[in-house]
Amino acid sequence: MLRIPCPKCKESSFTSDVESFNSCPICGFKFSGKHGPDRRSETRIKKEIPFVLTHKGKDHEATTSDFSEGGIGIEIFGEIPVTKDDVLNLTIGENCITARAMWVKKIPHKSLAGLSKLN
Repeated sequence: MLRIPCPKCKESSFTSDVESFNSCPICGFKFSGKHGPDRRSETRIKKEIPFVLTHKGKDHEATTSDFSEGGIGIEIFGEIPVTKDDVLNLTIGENCITARAMWVKKIPHKSLAGLSKLN
């Protein structure tokens, strides 16, 4: 467990995951020990929904990680050439979503991406 101070009230709390955004138990301010205050003004809803991402003519297994009113987080399995600013057309369940990749983090055997919805 790591002790981290809240950027708002300066009180300390403890966490084992400094990357996730959590609320301060004292004042409720949402922040991450690694990333600081949560800059998103919209609430994120964590939900994993598997889907197939077609990009540059190839199909890739993917899953959602979270949703908000204006964006979506996805996890793409395998090597995929998605880069920042790519526009992707997603079909998740019955929803067709066009989104722009705002960031892409490539890690071994998969990529994580934050997308901003365009429609």
